Amino acid sequence: MSIKEERKRDVFEDLEIMYEDEDIIVMRAPDDDTLTKMVLKKITEAGRPLTWKELRTYFSGLAGEDRLRKILIKLIEEDKIIEMPDGTFGLPGMERGYIPKPDVKRVRPLVPRKFRERWGTSASKYRKLGIIQEIERREEEQ
Repeated sequence: MSIKEERKRDVFEDLEIMYEDEDIIVMRAPDDDTLTKMVLKKITEAGRPLTWKELRTYFSGLAGEDRLRKILIKLIEEDKIIEMPDGTFGLPGMERGYIPKPDVKRVRPLVPRKFRERWGTSASKYRKLGIIQEIERREEEQ
């Protein structure tokens, strides 16, 4: 068994095996709590923030997109994972030193309120730098 197969098997070790032979393994689909643990474990094992596409591909046989999205929203609201500015999902602390991928098409955050709390809006960043205040002052003078 390859290292990749062993890792995948480790993530799925919590699932009940219904049938197994040399060609196929049939497991019971995970409940929400088990799927939550599996998502956290996958991100931890990767050691870096994962994209929606990576998570969706990895869990494609176990959970649909809506169910995976629901689990990610729950984890974000519980502050167990963080949605990065480029749309990847990581554990708290992974944002330190993380360089967002510039070529990723940014989609709407899963939990906009939490995203704004953590990253702010571009206007608030400019305000912190004093740029908007300077622009507003110039407009008032004219």
